Order: sequence, then structure tokens, then C-alpha cells
Amino acid sequence: MNRQNMRRELTPQEVKMLALVVLASSSYPSMQNKDPQPIVSAWSLMLADIPLEILQAAVLKVCRESEFFPSVAQIVAAAAELDPRNEKLPSAAEAWEEVEQQICAAGVYKPPVFSCELVRRAARAIGWLQLCSSENPAADRAHFLRLYESMKNKRKEAREIEQVMKIAGVGDLIRALAGGKTTQEATR
Repeated sequence: MNRQNMRRELTPQEVKMLALVVLASSSYPSMQNKDPQPIVSAWSLMLADIPLEILQAAVLKVCRESEFFPSVAQIVAAAAELDPRNEKLPSAAEAWEEVEQQICAAGVYKPPVFSCELVRRAARAIGWLQLCSSENPAADRAHFLRLYESMKNKRKEAREIEQVMKIAGVGDLIRALAGGKTTQEATR
């Protein structure tokens, strides 16, 4: 039996991925004569959580911007950027600008209003009264920027881990274990 007859049929997900791999490969001469199956298999697994429309746009974006065949990491980053469901967090500088505006607008007498929970948490961690009555705003700014970036990175890492666990199919098992169930109960 030859190798062609041993190949299995593609799943519907793999057919969609094959179309994207062929599209991407057509943009890169070095990829045009390569077997797409390993890439299709990898993309089908690692990009399964991204809706097809967003995935197509992400592949197109990366192909337009990169001289090299897109990596999964590049596609995931582009998809996150393009997905309207993702909360667009302000940069650290934009977050600090919000804090400064709220110091002027709300001061210590009114509760500050921020564009997102992360800015509120970072300002609260330093202390709103401290920020409003600071004698060293440059140090507070530096502290806020570091703290906000750290919180933003931790949030991003947690979401990435959650997505990977979901793709790998172990998210439900871990949640069940965290809820106190045994492995046997969780797998029934």
C-alpha cells in the first residue's frame, strides 16, 4: 500500500485550515512546494479556538506584514488584535493619563471613574489618596506604570493559559479538580 492510500480523510476543521495554509503558502515561494499536511494539523489544533472569520483576517494581516511564513504565535497575536470581543486595554501611558485626569476631576472627594477594571485596580493598589496628595508624582507615575504593565501581562498570561488548556481539553478536568472532585468523578 503506498503512502497516498494511507492518508486519512480531512476533518471539516482541517479542510478550512487547508484553505488558509494554501492561501498563506501561495504568498511565500519557499512554501509552495511543501506538504501542507503538518501545518494543517498544527494549525487545526493550535488555532481551533479562533472563529474562522477572525482567523482568516489574522492570516491575511500577518501575510501582508511579514516576509516569512506566519507562525502560530503571529496569527494568535493578530487574531487577538482583530477580535472585537477582546477588551482593548489602554497602554500604560494612556492609563496614567486617565489617573491624572481623575485626580483633577474627582480628587479625594469623589470616586474616580476609569475606562477599565485594570486601571482602577492599579490606581487602588497604590492608593487613591496617595495619588491625589502625592509630593512625588514622578515616583508615583513610575510605580503606576510598572504595576499596570505587570497586571496587564499577568492578565494576558492567564487568558493564554486558559485558551491553551481549553484547546488541550483539560480545562474541564482542572475546574473539576479545583472544585474538589476526584479524577474519577471528573472523568465520568
